[in-house]
Amino acid sequence: MTRQRRRQILEAMASVVARDGLAGTTIMNVAAAAGLQRTLVLHYFRDRDELMTAFIAEAVAAYGERMVLGEEGDSVEDRLDRLFEPGAYRHAEDLVVWTELVALAARDTGVRHQLHELWTRRWLPAAEEQLQAAYATAPADRVAETAYAIAGLVEAQWAFHLQGLTDSTRRGQLRNAARALVARLGERP
Repeated sequence: MTRQRRRQILEAMASVVARDGLAGTTIMNVAAAAGLQRTLVLHYFRDRDELMTAFIAEAVAAYGERMVLGEEGDSVEDRLDRLFEPGAYRHAEDLVVWTELVALAARDTGVRHQLHELWTRRWLPAAEEQLQAAYATAPADRVAETAYAIAGLVEAQWAFHLQGLTDSTRRGQLRNAARALVARLGERP
């Protein structure tokens, strides 16, 4: 029950952050969105800081991994294509939450550290592992470079999307740039 209740609270937090922004997210708002009493949320999370830490470590980490890992059996190219299409973010609110966290990371060293850890210890290594498995003869440094460049292109795609640059031509341009990077992995060094 503890795991399920925590998940319920963290999902409610995502909807509150998407609606009110991080600055407007309180224990009371999250409790209301989860349909729970404030004291019950405080039973699972001592304070707002602990709730924020858990939210990044559990909820944000999970949707980041879903994006990186894709569907089982997908080729690298299929995964790559999906990262640039509407629906890459499970819910539109996930993109809003991510953008809020990136902005907060510029001001909050704790959030910056958590996001840095997710990128350097989980998401980029997972992307590198997938690319290395698909292109076994590619040098590790080129695989790492490619994973990082693709992450940058994906981040740019969704930042542009929030700014209204959502047309399929521009999305295709970024996807094609990512495909070209992957194709380089198949070339001889």
